[in-house]
Amino acid sequence: MNGSAVIDDVEVRALEVDDAIARFKKGRWAGSLNSAQAQAGLASWKATALALSRASKTGDEANPQQALVFSKGKVASFIGNGWEWPYALDPKVGNPSLATKIGAFPMPSRKAGRYMPTFLGGSNLAVPVTSRQKALAADWIAAFTNTQNMTRMATAGGVIPNTTSLARINASKPTLAPFAEAAKYSWFVPATPKWANVESANVLQNMLVSILTNRSSIKAASTRASGQISRILNART
Repeated sequence: MNGSAVIDDVEVRALEVDDAIARFKKGRWAGSLNSAQAQAGLASWKATALALSRASKTGDEANPQQALVFSKGKVASFIGNGWEWPYALDPKVGNPSLATKIGAFPMPSRKAGRYMPTFLGGSNLAVPVTSRQKALAADWIAAFTNTQNMTRMATAGGVIPNTTSLARINASKPTLAPFAEAAKYSWFVPATPKWANVESANVLQNMLVSILTNRSSIKAASTRASGQISRILNART
């Protein structure tokens, strides 16, 4: 485990017991990282990070790139995204000789027989407001993401489709099957354009650094972060 686990895994652990970073009620958002369940998740995360990670308490997964730290034999494992596996094997910067020696698995849940709730996010398909062909672009997105094309990509490309109803396509593939199953227990950040402002303000990162470095207690840091999230998501544009 290295820097990425410090930054990224907290959301997963907190969400396993609380379901959301923020909740929308009566027309307003309310940050929930200071709930009792989320604080318990943060306490578990902190104990794990301090016990198993040698990474900087103020860094992230990009400095240095965790896949390359792994490829150089500096750590035995890391929590990462799907694209980081091939990066670790890149002949220019990684170690291709590891190709037959490594594997991947979704993190287990605290609930028996299930996987830890999975964050599903990353690249987005969108139509710019400046587009002169908005309808055509929207039609292309609809075609690209429809069941027929998702089935083709999952079957031939070895990817996880965009709906749990198609997860069975990967059931016979040893590497993908567990991740397709884990996708059923997925979650996402608050569905609002203003979430980008939370990201740019480094609210979660600052909270985690404060907790790991003991600058703040878990209660104080999570309460401060929840307040910031609430203010940002409810701000008038």
